[in-house]
Amino acid sequence: MLTPAVSADDRVEVPETAPGDARQRILQATVECFRAYGYEKSSMRLIATTAKVSQTLLHYHFETKEKLFDAAINDVAKKLFAEAETQLTQAASVPDGLADAAGLLYTLFIDNLDTVTFVVEFGAAANHNDFLRTAYLDFRDAQRQQFAGLLRTITGADAPDEQIDESVRLMEIVLLGMSMQRPFMTDAARFRGDFDSFVLMLITRLIEGMASR
Repeated sequence: MLTPAVSADDRVEVPETAPGDARQRILQATVECFRAYGYEKSSMRLIATTAKVSQTLLHYHFETKEKLFDAAINDVAKKLFAEAETQLTQAASVPDGLADAAGLLYTLFIDNLDTVTFVVEFGAAANHNDFLRTAYLDFRDAQRQQFAGLLRTITGADAPDEQIDESVRLMEIVLLGMSMQRPFMTDAARFRGDFDSFVLMLITRLIEGMASR
């Protein structure tokens, strides 16, 4: 259980903040509250208090809590993929490039417990809220496209579209399954070894498919 970083007392009043950074502070506060308390207990007032903005300003940027959480999860993903793009360098070969990309995915999506907690909790909340369910599916589809683009950058034109799509779906299963286990694992080396084994199988499958064309 993560230690809450904010107080659950919704009665706290806070001063207004400059509008320039208000939206980003609200998104960051949403992630904080969601990780600490979950969706239902993360009220708009609590998020405003954590972001140090008024509720009026919060509602100016986001009309509803559902829209706020939708924006927050997409902001998390956008930052992660932007970071991946800056860190992923041109590898000497396709297998090396795929291995490097997998290592980045592990670091950004699995070994980052804050991100893991937020994404898993968002998926759980989506089971009980129709708006969040639609938002989560849109989020998933957008991340599939981002990941497919990353694979296409590494493999070039040699991999057929159906293989790229299959690789994305299989990697998604690995990432989601291992993300759900990550907070409960104490043997980090063995856990990373399991991840690397799955990735090796996926890379081998993709490379063999490219070679058979």
